[in-house]
Amino acid sequence: MSHPSPADLARRPAPSPAPSPAPSPAPSPALQEAIAVGVLSKDEKFKPTYTWALLLSRMQPEARLLAHTLLWYARHSDGHISPAYQPSVDALVDATGLSPARITTQLEILRQRGWLHLGSVPDGPRAGGPRYELTIPVLYLEQVRAIRAERLERQALNARHAAARQRR
Repeated sequence: MSHPSPADLARRPAPSPAPSPAPSPAPSPALQEAIAVGVLSKDEKFKPTYTWALLLSRMQPEARLLAHTLLWYARHSDGHISPAYQPSVDALVDATGLSPARITTQLEILRQRGWLHLGSVPDGPRAGGPRYELTIPVLYLEQVRAIRAERLERQALNARHAAARQRR
C-alpha cells in the first residue's frame, strides 16, 4: 500500500462547491399571529404582565435573564425604554454576566419570538444607536389574562364561602 504523493493530489478533481444554505422559511400565519404584539388594556400594567408572561414562555434562562434586565430600563405602564436610557451591549454584559456575543444572540431570539422590537434611536446624542422596545406576544398575553381571570373567580368564590361561614 503506497501513500499518496503531491503529484497524486494534483490529479484529483476539484471538490464541488458547497451548496448555498436554503433561505429560512417564512413563519406560518399561525405563528405570526401568536407572536404578534399584544395590546394591554387600560387597567393592565406592563411590568407585572411581562414578568408573568416570561414565566409562562419556557424560553432559555439566558433569554429570560436578558428580558428581565431590559425590563429594569422600561416604564412600568407600557414597557417603552426612553432613548436616553437605552442600554448598550456593554451595559447589558455588565448587568447579566453574559458575553457580548451571547447578548447579541439573545436579543435576536427575543426579537424573533415577539418579546422585543429592535429599532434605532431617531435623534439626539444616541441617534442611530439601537432602540429596544419590549413587547408581549399575543399568545402569552392571553394566557396571563386567563390566569388572572381564574384567580379573580377563585377569590370571589372564597369570599362567598367565607361570608356563608360567618352567617352560620
